[in-house]
Amino acid sequence: MFGLRRRREPPSGPFYKQRGWVSAVMFLGFVLVMSLIALVAGPEIEDDSEKSRKELDGVSGPLSPGDPQQVRDGRDGRPRNCRTDDGDQEQPRSAPTDVTWRKRVALMVPVSPKAGPLRTDEPGMWWCFARTPTGAVMAAHLIPVQVSGADWRTAAEQQIVPGKERDMFVTAKARAGASPPTEVGRFVGFSLDSYSRGAATVRLLLTRPSGGYLSTSVSLRWRDGDWKVALQEGSLYSPAKQGQPDGFAMWGAARG
Repeated sequence: MFGLRRRREPPSGPFYKQRGWVSAVMFLGFVLVMSLIALVAGPEIEDDSEKSRKELDGVSGPLSPGDPQQVRDGRDGRPRNCRTDDGDQEQPRSAPTDVTWRKRVALMVPVSPKAGPLRTDEPGMWWCFARTPTGAVMAAHLIPVQVSGADWRTAAEQQIVPGKERDMFVTAKARAGASPPTEVGRFVGFSLDSYSRGAATVRLLLTRPSGGYLSTSVSLRWRDGDWKVALQEGSLYSPAKQGQPDGFAMWGAARG
């Protein structure tokens, strides 16, 4: 009849087997799992986004304590005391004409007032290279050399791309102790295997003390407002092999 409601029978069996209870538990479990996922994944997603933005800007994070580069500012993350003309993106086919040669550790290295290193007053390292192909060439010559000198740790911490490989490199070098530099010849030529505003690979040609030439390469990344060496299987250079002047821009005879 109208107005009468049919009385439901109370559910039978243990409460945890009842349909309503199971549905509620499943829903709460779903909410809890999604909350945990958001809690864990949220910072990672934010970090990845921030990392991508910084990589595009050439900035990878705060400077290490004691970094002579001091405070970075500007859109490209350059230090305040490092300003270069980055307009010339032409890959050099011949040696720059404004280069002078200065001794660093056991080798003569090229120094350009336009391409760098512009800061040669720091005791531990020379730095501040132009964000140009020629700037990458200058960095490839200099950075591995000064990482082999007495102040190698400062240069390694500031001029090698940070990460596990750099940590292992520093640890191994510290354990090996200081060793006198060996004569490896002279820089006589270079070529750019690849270049972009964020990365470069520079091939170097050196004379061999016993005669002939050796060829090796240095990989670079633009980080923290300057060029830094990207280790290749834990090494500053690729494995050296016999080389020839063909395909290289030659430096010429004047090296100071």
